[in-house]
Amino acid sequence: MTGNQRIRVGIIGTGFGANVHAPIMQHHPNFEVVAISSVHRGNLEKVKQETGVEAVYDHWKEMLDNESLDLLSIASAPYLHFEMAMEGMKRNLHILCEKPLAFNAKESKEMLQLKDQTGVFGFTNFEWRFLPARQKVKEILASGQLGKLLHIHYKCTFTGYQSLITNKRGWLGQQQFGGGMLGAIGSHMFDSLLWWTSTKVKDIYGQLPVHVPSTIVDGETEKRTAEDAFYTNGTLETGTTFSVELTSAARHKANQWRLEVYGSNGTLVMTDDARVQVALGNETLADVALPSRLEEPTHLSARALSYYQAFYPMLNMVSQTLRDKKVHPHVPTFEHGHDVQLILDAIRLSAKEGKKITL
Repeated sequence: MTGNQRIRVGIIGTGFGANVHAPIMQHHPNFEVVAISSVHRGNLEKVKQETGVEAVYDHWKEMLDNESLDLLSIASAPYLHFEMAMEGMKRNLHILCEKPLAFNAKESKEMLQLKDQTGVFGFTNFEWRFLPARQKVKEILASGQLGKLLHIHYKCTFTGYQSLITNKRGWLGQQQFGGGMLGAIGSHMFDSLLWWTSTKVKDIYGQLPVHVPSTIVDGETEKRTAEDAFYTNGTLETGTTFSVELTSAARHKANQWRLEVYGSNGTLVMTDDARVQVALGNETLADVALPSRLEEPTHLSARALSYYQAFYPMLNMVSQTLRDKKVHPHVPTFEHGHDVQLILDAIRLSAKEGKKITL
């Protein structure tokens, strides 16, 4: 890839990869999706028809053997990330990997080491950083106007109880495959927490309940071993305390997402990634203007559009990094993925041993 050439991408994953990564990348002028590979031998003809990509493989290694790529986009289950990323980097490919980066921090550390040895770029898909509301939170916290940060409460509630009792979760419900809401959603929440505060976690305590441990679908019982909720509290290296939590088995909700940041000079509240309010001194909370949303293309599916405002700006940062051969300051990298992986491992250890873990 030189000059104004487009970045040639191979995608692993005919689910999220084909339905979200592919169409948004194809809409971006700096990317060309040249091949897609199934992980579990999905309907390849359907993928060709829906994406318009002719080179669709039933095994990802065959795709790597046959295609000339610049970037490998990995959208598979977390337990597969390590092998796929390592193989891609050995072939001198840049990597864009879905979160969580790996199955555990031992794997993510090895991925970091090989990235440094080969000189390729590694990106972790923490795309939600780029939503206008989260960008505004970053701007406000970086300005210091809230004063010393005392406590941060970050909460997510999904009205997923009915789905949990009537639908199979597949690998997402299985611990051995890296399933569970801690990796699926918690990884995003902790990345944002670290990014917003420009610091790391000092210590943490966590619980990982399975509120709906099994269900019967079409006469078959599915037992779940991976958490469908998580509740954590801890301390950042700056001394700021925090609580980060998610419930997915709710029947009703008031707000799906809520962030509360309490500082010595002010308070910030973000609701549903769409509204940010700030109060300084003795003021009352008032709305602040958010960055403009991107104009959305009309040809994308509803699923792809639900990620467009976050993923498209991230692709801008990825392409700029590859063009300039210098990491863009806002793009989430393997380093950020590893920092989050350390937190996830600590939460799992805390939940297992029932005690606070110091990182």
